[in-house]
Amino acid sequence: MTLRFLSILLFFISNSLVAQTWIPSDYNRFTPAQFFQLAAVNQTINYKKLDRGLLQAAMFHLTNEERIKYGLKPFTHSDAMEKVASEHANDMVNYNFYSHVSRVKGKKNIGDRFALEGLNRMLIGENISSSIGLQYQDGRKINIPRSGGMYTYANSTREVILPHTYLSYAREAVQLWMNSPSHRKSILNPNFEQLGCGSQVFSNREFFNVPYLMGVQCFGSEK
Repeated sequence: MTLRFLSILLFFISNSLVAQTWIPSDYNRFTPAQFFQLAAVNQTINYKKLDRGLLQAAMFHLTNEERIKYGLKPFTHSDAMEKVASEHANDMVNYNFYSHVSRVKGKKNIGDRFALEGLNRMLIGENISSSIGLQYQDGRKINIPRSGGMYTYANSTREVILPHTYLSYAREAVQLWMNSPSHRKSILNPNFEQLGCGSQVFSNREFFNVPYLMGVQCFGSEK
């Protein structure tokens, strides 16, 4: 195999997620360093075609960055916990609530939600978030877009407010958790060993139907 062909092949492999949906086995396919270089992770989010798995992977890897920064062992990924987190994010959108306490029968608390997936952990925890899906500067007025149009700031230049990339949104969500003492405590809890992240998009009716994202982290330890 020539060096040129090998370089082309490696480029194709490292960027092959552009046109496919992230699946659980991809956690073993890419190292964290490779993940952050994927073209798909750095693309602008199309909220009509959100790749939830990819966003959840970005949240997972950025959370581990914080763990490593503070000298802690990174979380191992749990497919089952990701399912719990993803379904809770979905339920909060579908049933119009924002809470650790679910309105869905049989899923009232995190213990119920873990049990439904057959998860028996000695220690469990959960973080939730709800934040804007645009790279928006807080406090500025915006224009209501026409159908299919872009959101802009209400100023003379009508400056466009870009949607987040998968990576930039995940980074902002993790930073929001890190800035909150109770959420930060869960992320940096040395007794937690596993993590699964969930997400879902919704239109915020109270704020010009701007796309918002629910975020969920589920933590666990078998010890």
